[in-house]
Amino acid sequence: MKNLIVSLAVALATGTTPALAHGANNDPSTEKVFARQFAGAQNVKWRELEDGYRQVLFTLNGTGIEAFYDQDAELLGTIRVLFFNQLPLRVIQTMESKFAKAVIIEVKEIATAEGTHYKILAEQNDKRYNLRISSLGDVLEKEKAGSKK
Repeated sequence: MKNLIVSLAVALATGTTPALAHGANNDPSTEKVFARQFAGAQNVKWRELEDGYRQVLFTLNGTGIEAFYDQDAELLGTIRVLFFNQLPLRVIQTMESKFAKAVIIEVKEIATAEGTHYKILAEQNDKRYNLRISSLGDVLEKEKAGSKK
């Protein structure tokens, strides 16, 4: 289960999406759970993913969010795009101390049952990096994402 959640989050955070089936969500129980958990959601769009998992894209309070549900309508996690100044203070401090000259291109918050971490696409010295930083500011992963074009 943990590997699936991490795989979904990483796939979406890096811009690759799992193979999608056609149509909207056909499970009213998942829709009811979603409506209760995200009251006020707008622009709701459902997608069926591999193995019966569901992704829902929506807007809540002006922020674009992706949520993932399993076959039992259990929320597996969420991804939302943030501005740099919306990051927790410890994450900002890590970025300022370890990546001071980096230009931040994209920030995503990934929240699962295991906790919350941040995927940050940053550019430094004409190279792009995918960073994964815990909510406590620990750098969990740093991988080269290619060069600036």
